[in-house]
Amino acid sequence: MDDVVFENIRLEPEFEYFLYVGEIKAHGLNDFVRRGLERRFGRPFRAITVCPDVLETYPVGNILAANPWLARAPGRTAGRRPVGDFAHYLSCDRYFRALLERLLAAQGRLFVWMFETRQEFLLRDVRGVTLLGPDPAVVHAVNDKTWQYRNLSGVVPMADFEVCTGRAAMLEACGRMGCSCGQRVFVSCPYSAAGAASMVVSDPARAGERFDQDGCFLVSRYVPHVWDPTVLGVVGNEREVFVAGVADMTIEDGNKFRGSTFPSLLPARVQGVLREHTVAVGRVLGRMGFRGIFGCDFIVAPDESVYFIEVNPRKQGTTMEFCCTLEHLLPDGAPNLPELEICAVLDGRFPEGMPSGPDGEAAGRLGLHWGTYNHKIEIPGVRTTHAVLQDMPERDLFRRVAADGPGGAVVLEHVGGGVAVLPGTFLGRVAAVAPTREQMLAALAGGRNQLAASITGA
Repeated sequence: MDDVVFENIRLEPEFEYFLYVGEIKAHGLNDFVRRGLERRFGRPFRAITVCPDVLETYPVGNILAANPWLARAPGRTAGRRPVGDFAHYLSCDRYFRALLERLLAAQGRLFVWMFETRQEFLLRDVRGVTLLGPDPAVVHAVNDKTWQYRNLSGVVPMADFEVCTGRAAMLEACGRMGCSCGQRVFVSCPYSAAGAASMVVSDPARAGERFDQDGCFLVSRYVPHVWDPTVLGVVGNEREVFVAGVADMTIEDGNKFRGSTFPSLLPARVQGVLREHTVAVGRVLGRMGFRGIFGCDFIVAPDESVYFIEVNPRKQGTTMEFCCTLEHLLPDGAPNLPELEICAVLDGRFPEGMPSGPDGEAAGRLGLHWGTYNHKIEIPGVRTTHAVLQDMPERDLFRRVAADGPGGAVVLEHVGGGVAVLPGTFLGRVAAVAPTREQMLAALAGGRNQLAASITGA
């Protein structure tokens, strides 16, 4: 397999192995998945991570990094492709299929989980393979922003919106919502994430320049707001929805997600409303057959009015941090988020006696304040001068702070030194944890400075 850039898989007969397929950013969640499988089946499990990331160093563990788009590129280059492309590539790759067949032959079954379950992962239908996540067909349907607004407008509060077929209709809708008079509107293609195919505009001409082809569009009135909260949850079925907590997102340029902080600074009453709306959305997903982790994004206006922005039928960028938080807030022995997802997929329900999710005040009393930041390269010509190495596991940092130790920050998944970083690629991420919000923000700023100091040309 010429596309392998790193591989350290070592199989031992006393373990059953499961696969994580996706970007390396979710590698840390494997240990929570492992724990859930071991408690369920009463035998030891280990993970194998299969990722497209081209890095200088990789976390400890069984990892297969393969990238057909960069492995044979001249020099060292870091780039990013849609995860669906990677899932399809693996489905057709002989090397990966041989690994899958080897595991099936040895174990008789194989569990696979993904950050977002994708229809392009064709091997989900292989006999003996079980996908630990929501049905990919349901995920694809829910990911459509126009579906979300059409079907959830009577469930959660939304800004005025129109679903438009064709570029001309989209531009006309922008005008009807006051865009020509300087009022801002949000324009999005049906499938968009982290601002990749959406924008906030105050002039229809800008929307016309950005979206130069016909298609389907969501146009919604821009609501001035002061908070961008995100809520993480798990759907067990059409009745059971577990809410992990509320975090405040960092949004740049109106629609680009860059990280989150927790506990949320929103009043308890508003956080309660956000939880109720998230449960309502989760129950709609449950009636569609969705089972697993999901997230809802909202905005909060100055008068504390709440408006729905989108639902993400997948793990969110806060999933690892919430898992590490819940580890210290839930009662001993309570299942964490990946274990709840396993129960939802395999049983269609949560375990008996599952406690409700703790509120942000409980995390504050424990002294767990965390923040994340994703440094995404937006312009061409950026190169790294040196690598920024991860000095400790993120989960260990949470454990240290929960045990009354000092806070700090870890830099995650830095691409390495001497690398040309293509636009749209993550240079690296920062996760900071501290006993107080002020200490956390200081540690987060320090980590961001480390990342910024590792590049030239930006």
